[in-house]
Amino acid sequence: MTANRWKRFADWDDRPLRLDKFAKEDPARGFCAMHSPADPAPAVAVEQGRITMMDGVAAADFDMLDRFIARYHLDPAIAPEAMTIPALDLARRLVDMNAPRAELVRLAHGLTPARLAEVVGHLSALEIAFAYSKMRARRSPGNQAHVTNAKDDPLQLAADAAIAVALGFDEIETTQRVARNAWSNALACAVGASVGRWGTLFQCSSEEAEELQIAMAGFTSYAETVSVYG
Repeated sequence: MTANRWKRFADWDDRPLRLDKFAKEDPARGFCAMHSPADPAPAVAVEQGRITMMDGVAAADFDMLDRFIARYHLDPAIAPEAMTIPALDLARRLVDMNAPRAELVRLAHGLTPARLAEVVGHLSALEIAFAYSKMRARRSPGNQAHVTNAKDDPLQLAADAAIAVALGFDEIETTQRVARNAWSNALACAVGASVGRWGTLFQCSSEEAEELQIAMAGFTSYAETVSVYG
């Protein structure tokens, strides 16, 4: 007589858990985390101290994110050196406790998005967790406060954000009851979060494209949809 088992257990037994994935990748339809044939080849060009090409895209054709990365992330003095280092070598340094974090941070400012993705593509899930712990900017855990109210009242939001900072929260998030209030809510919390002490992170949870626009306008610290949480 066999034991009475739920059918879900039989289904779990057949799942490829050891492969660390639950869905089959389909690059042809864009469903691929790493190593897609559509991924751009890592490349960079520097002329007169300016980034003129990044991952096959000329500076004249940069979109908003490309311009931000080229202007604020890539260091033209470091890029020629960093881009010549094989991706596998960089991946191994990320999980090597003898490779100093400061040197990896320096080299990261010379790596394009395609090269960074190539580096991460060499790591397993456990190795990514190790590398993330090693490279994270926040050296100690911090708590997030959710600041919102039913009326989307900017004055109350600013006051509550300031109180959250005073109570010691390292990060503040807001959302809105009415979608069109996203910008005013973001501005209110940005003002409140800057009172009392510096360094508090702030983000506004909204529709993804608008959330990114709010972040690029400088009202939030980051856009949650394109971040590593925490």
